[in-house]
Amino acid sequence: MVFVEADAVFLYGTDRAKYNTLNTYCQNNTSASDYGNCYNIVFGNPIFVQSDTTTYPTLPCQQNNTCIRFTSTANIRIINTIYNYSGKQAILRYFFSRSHASDTFQGNIQYLYLLPIPTTHHPGYSNILPAPNYEYSSWPIYDPVSNFKAYFNPYKITSGYVNIIRWSGTYFSPYMYLSVGEYNNNNIWYAFDTYVVWAYESSPLAIIPLDYNNDYAPYRELRNVFGYAANGVDQPGWNAHDIIATLKDIFPNRAWAVFDDVNKILYLYNLTMDYVPDWLINKLAPVGIKILQPPPDSSIAQAWLNEINARNKQTSGP
Repeated sequence: MVFVEADAVFLYGTDRAKYNTLNTYCQNNTSASDYGNCYNIVFGNPIFVQSDTTTYPTLPCQQNNTCIRFTSTANIRIINTIYNYSGKQAILRYFFSRSHASDTFQGNIQYLYLLPIPTTHHPGYSNILPAPNYEYSSWPIYDPVSNFKAYFNPYKITSGYVNIIRWSGTYFSPYMYLSVGEYNNNNIWYAFDTYVVWAYESSPLAIIPLDYNNDYAPYRELRNVFGYAANGVDQPGWNAHDIIATLKDIFPNRAWAVFDDVNKILYLYNLTMDYVPDWLINKLAPVGIKILQPPPDSSIAQAWLNEINARNKQTSGP
């Protein structure tokens, strides 16, 4: 069985390309004159949890569009669906996750406060972490059993803590979510970047950026013909022509592509080759291109390109 490598990057205020020069932080001291502000945002926005909408109807970072505010607390918050492949095998291979946050690891990583990590539970804890380590004497911590390395404050930020986890291994699961342990705390913030690598069975692909909860999960037809991936590219199905027929029916006014992995043909709908990025061509290596329908409006094709590029941000990093 042939497996294909996939990856996804999640950027919420920080960027994995800047590994030790960041000073992204928010102010959650309610006595401070700049309470509710977030600073030095690189890409995306940090998350700020403040449930008191009477005292704080709007935070400054909301007004400045420099944060995502949640007005309800959560024990484990699901940030994203990384992938969901019903009926397809997939293997988690690696992840790197860093947070700048108002809280930190508890002790020897028995709990991971405000550090997003992949999990197979929805909602819930990771099967891999937390993993108490009883032998450490100083940071960073390496655990040879769970095969993770953890860093605490490898560099300083103006307010808050820097938490990092790196993990490498082989974990079979047909679905994976990005979750963070908030443990029902309020008036907290965290900025983060997380990079995840997995592998899946070589298959025809539906290449369309979708919102999992609003665009994908409600349609059984979609779930029957291909799986979901946060990057909008590595969405394996069983038959290319079934994927095309279903996408034509459900999303006739959107741009999308389908890759036939058997014949190595890339089908374009409401797209032309001008809108297909080089990195996608290099990844798929098609031997032929077929345009099913040219875009009636360039904005449709451009919107697809912008979203695909954003979800597959090409950066160097750890």
